[in-house]
Amino acid sequence: MSVLELLLISGSIAGMATDIYHRKISNRLCLSIFLLCLLLAFFDEKIQLHVYQSLSVVVIGLVLFSVGILGAGDTKLLAAYALIIDQGYFSLTLLMIGLLGGFTAIIIFLMQLISKNTTKKGVPYGVPIVISSLFSLYLSKLN
Repeated sequence: MSVLELLLISGSIAGMATDIYHRKISNRLCLSIFLLCLLLAFFDEKIQLHVYQSLSVVVIGLVLFSVGILGAGDTKLLAAYALIIDQGYFSLTLLMIGLLGGFTAIIIFLMQLISKNTTKKGVPYGVPIVISSLFSLYLSKLN
């Protein structure tokens, strides 16, 4: 495993942690992951850039953000990963994000019912985005 991959995994874990505890993913962290994805594409001959895929995520994510469905940090994070996820695995990535996000939402709902705690609203979609994206990136590297 390369240094860039370790940095990407570390940044991804940091993104999940901040999303869980603060329900926010910082712009600096999204930018760091974006730059790491660009560097990975540059130095790893198996990874290709998918700029249109990433731009599509930004456009659709902005629409979802404007209607309150998805957070801006989640959109930026997925757009960064979308740069280097192989197009053949991107649909799988979105499906996994939806399934893991739904599972996460159910767990949060049940925890709030049990504890009667409603202080943290929303689902930390950074967690399903990171898990799904790193898995699909791994599959992309195998191609």
